[in-house]
Amino acid sequence: MQKGDFVEIDYVAKIAETDQVFDTTMEDKARKYKIYKENFKYEPIRVVVGAEYVIKGMDEALFKMNVGEEKTIEVPPEKGFGRRDPKLIVKVPLREFRKHNITPKPGIRIEINGRWATVRNVNSGRVNLDFNHFLAGKTLIYDIKINSKIEDIHEKIKILMKLNIGSELRYDLKDGLLEVEERKNIDNILKDNLIKAVKEYIPEIKEIKYVKELKKEKSEA
Repeated sequence: MQKGDFVEIDYVAKIAETDQVFDTTMEDKARKYKIYKENFKYEPIRVVVGAEYVIKGMDEALFKMNVGEEKTIEVPPEKGFGRRDPKLIVKVPLREFRKHNITPKPGIRIEINGRWATVRNVNSGRVNLDFNHFLAGKTLIYDIKINSKIEDIHEKIKILMKLNIGSELRYDLKDGLLEVEERKNIDNILKDNLIKAVKEYIPEIKEIKYVKELKKEKSEA
């Protein structure tokens, strides 16, 4: 694969030290390893090679793979979810949790001011909270398969919309001009990210802009 290639991949991910599977794109594997989530939609992910939409270790591996190839890779912490930072472990008085009718127990995850933390232990009226990513400091193993390479320009547009905005928007593409229907509830930073991604990874599109309304007879999606 080369930088900028659009690919569809499946994977199974586990922690090297414990052999525990923590993530997968495949429903049968999720059931097999007992991590199945009832309301989660299991399907391959579609990403752009070298665009850092996945962890660095996986991104680097995709460069060395071909369509249809399966590969097992080892990802060290610095190319995964980073090293553990001791500064992100803090102590909070137990009474602060009781004020909100929360009973902290070791292992549970709690959202505090928009950030997630894991309760490490409760001792002497204090709660040790760890704001590191739960996979920080872990060496990971990924079983990856590249299912296909995506060439269709409309599929590429939809992929970049999902990766940068989180959903597909209505659009019109004609003569190198991409017009995307404006939505007020989408942050301007996300909109700018989409513009930059389209310009970098779909060179056939010469201009992209947001419009308040698309003509129904022209809409491509």
